[in-house]
Amino acid sequence: MFISDDQTARINTAFQLLAVRGVSVFGSSGDGGSHYSFQPFSGGAIADALNEVSCKYQMPVFPTGSPYIVSVGGTMWKGDGSHPVAWEEDKTYGTGGGFSWQFGMPDWQKKAVAAYLVNTTGLPPASSFNKAGRAFPDISGVAVEGTSQSSPLVAGMFSMIVDKRLSKGLPALGFVSPRLWKVAAAYPGEAFLDVTEGGTALTCDNGFPAAPGWDAATGWGRPIWPGLLKHLGEDEVTADTLVI
Repeated sequence: MFISDDQTARINTAFQLLAVRGVSVFGSSGDGGSHYSFQPFSGGAIADALNEVSCKYQMPVFPTGSPYIVSVGGTMWKGDGSHPVAWEEDKTYGTGGGFSWQFGMPDWQKKAVAAYLVNTTGLPPASSFNKAGRAFPDISGVAVEGTSQSSPLVAGMFSMIVDKRLSKGLPALGFVSPRLWKVAAAYPGEAFLDVTEGGTALTCDNGFPAAPGWDAATGWGRPIWPGLLKHLGEDEVTADTLVI
């Protein structure tokens, strides 16, 4: 959203070129839940009208909706810190998530996303989102006042994994998203801590709830360092075809 098709195509091509060079690109899922690019509008009748319209649709943002990056959502600790939930602050800011209107769903997402859409109660109206679009976020991290913290935090963890790989003569991770989804699905609870509470509604009466497995609020959950290193730091990268 908010960007021309030509600009989007050029940026996506750049992401793919970076992947060929072994670079993994991470992006914040946004701070406006699934309805806003940043936060609800404020300031009177016009703002109220805009909020009313926004609440009728799930509005993904770019580039987090690109299939060529790792989209990172936000989580926070609940109460005594015993378990994480989807990040939200006073229904004004919260982790972004949803489905792209611009890009189709990659094959590696289809099985887990289908399970989410079938098994989860409290989803938004079907007409408000593109269930065949690229689903995001992929994973999440701790967010303090925004996913602009969680994304670089997670990227930093992956940079340490790349360092370990390079020290062993292994290639960098590059386009890592398909492998992330494969690991998360095959080894639940090892590489990612599932987050099953919270959602993306903010001030609206609908949004994407967190749920077991992948969900459109927190993705596969928060990284668990030992498992992440085990599954991404030791094995050769499986080659994925990129169309440049």
